[in-house]
Amino acid sequence: MKPSQVIKVIALTLGCTALAFSGPHGRTVAVRAHAGPSFAFTPTADPYVFKATVNGVAQFSLLGNCTDQAELEVRFPASPGQPVLLNGSGTFTSSDGTTTLSFTLTGSASPDPANPAFFNSKYQLTFTGGSGALASATGSAEIEEVVLFTSPLTGSASWVLEGRVTTRR
Repeated sequence: MKPSQVIKVIALTLGCTALAFSGPHGRTVAVRAHAGPSFAFTPTADPYVFKATVNGVAQFSLLGNCTDQAELEVRFPASPGQPVLLNGSGTFTSSDGTTTLSFTLTGSASPDPANPAFFNSKYQLTFTGGSGALASATGSAEIEEVVLFTSPLTGSASWVLEGRVTTRR
């Protein structure tokens, strides 16, 4: 083999190795967050379906202090013993407004047997980009939440998020 061919093979090998170790998606980090948002329901034409507007503050390991805003569809069951189904989308926005992390979510909630004003919820989030350093973010997380209805159409919640986010280097 000629010296120039050896150099090409070595360069190709080093390039492939670098790609293998960096991965196609960049840097992946574990994330944690907790929040205490409030929500308001708006009735729809279907008596079992409501639109929920969620607003609050959160502490998020990637963003520090931030706001949490989401729009959800909440589908109550027609018969007892079935979970409430939820889906929607939202955004975390850094306190200075320069960075966002967008997500979609699906989940379910069940009333607390000791007090029907309380619900226990679990959501699966998919991160779908954002802005600033998180413009290319992808990943997933799970939220566990407790909800308290303070009236038939409003309430507050407390949740904890754990997951992973991948960004470009």
